Amino acid sequence: MKTIYCVLLLLVLASCNNKGQDTDIFNGDIINIEEHAPEKEVEFKKLTLKGLNFGNLAIHDSLVFFMNPKLQSKWFQLFNCHTLDEMGEFVGKGNGHEEFIAVGPIWNFYTENNELKTLIFDGNKESVSVWNITKSLTSKSTIIEKEIKMPWKKENRGACFNELLIKDSCTLYAKVSATPINDYDASLPYYQIRDLRNGEKISDIHIFKKSIVNKQTKFLPQTFFYSHDAMKPDGSKIAQAMLHVPQLNIIDTKSKAVTGYRMNENMSLSDLETSKELKPYFIRICADDNYIYTVFCGKAAWKVNEVPCVNHIYIFDWEGHLVRKIITKHCIDEIAVDGINKILYTTSPMDEKLYYIKTDELITGATL
Repeated sequence: MKTIYCVLLLLVLASCNNKGQDTDIFNGDIINIEEHAPEKEVEFKKLTLKGLNFGNLAIHDSLVFFMNPKLQSKWFQLFNCHTLDEMGEFVGKGNGHEEFIAVGPIWNFYTENNELKTLIFDGNKESVSVWNITKSLTSKSTIIEKEIKMPWKKENRGACFNELLIKDSCTLYAKVSATPINDYDASLPYYQIRDLRNGEKISDIHIFKKSIVNKQTKFLPQTFFYSHDAMKPDGSKIAQAMLHVPQLNIIDTKSKAVTGYRMNENMSLSDLETSKELKPYFIRICADDNYIYTVFCGKAAWKVNEVPCVNHIYIFDWEGHLVRKIITKHCIDEIAVDGINKILYTTSPMDEKLYYIKTDELITGATL
């Protein structure tokens, strides 16, 4: 009995120590959440689009967007998921007028004057451009409304943006990426709030207090705090699904408060300082008004040339509760949600099909 008591005491002390260390790293409260949730195996329906498709996926209503690097002269191809027809290729590749050398994916959309729009980020030109999708579909050519300068190289000391979330037509939340300082240390990722009318910075939101230094691992220091992010459609919150820790961070865009929701796994932020091997946990994310959909791995990293097969979707509400665990019958690559029609879409690394299911089917009728 004394031995058992000592072991339990050591576990409690270790847990408290980790919690204390995490508060030195994370700029907000960390709440441990129950990992157990109703589980359900589901089979998605399939769509075969009329055209070769590949790349980063984004969805709005009946429009399917692929940022397809295989295209010859354009960056994006659009499909109608009702008719399955390809609606055209848009956003030119190149260094000419209204062309882009390299672009980021589509993170979200906004509507202005009943016209659907999004931003195109060109890191080489240090700018974002407003792409009017509605007018582009009507004219069958790319309509760029304006270019907004965002000189990240000087302002961010060489740290580029790797997520651009549009709250409304005037407000942008731009995540500044972590960049290496030396072989073992990197700058911290954080959000800048910027005015979309002129590109000027308004303020910052800091998620972490200090960097992770780990000289025992092969992982690059700029990857420790990596996350996949999504904004709630009303712009009130941002969800961050962390890659190397089973933790979901939720940022309140009004108060700037940051809260971490940690699943009861033996991995904390402070463990990043000593672990030699790191697992990938959350590898994709999308969100609608009610839920956050994350693709969860939790397995050892894949071998070189191994095609990964991940088929778990963890669904959280916007209060940080894990409400469902979904097991799919297909391997998942990209994921996106149509919040208007309440349909979740995925692609698979095994084929060019588009997989879909009503979100209500995922939430209801789950079995333990």
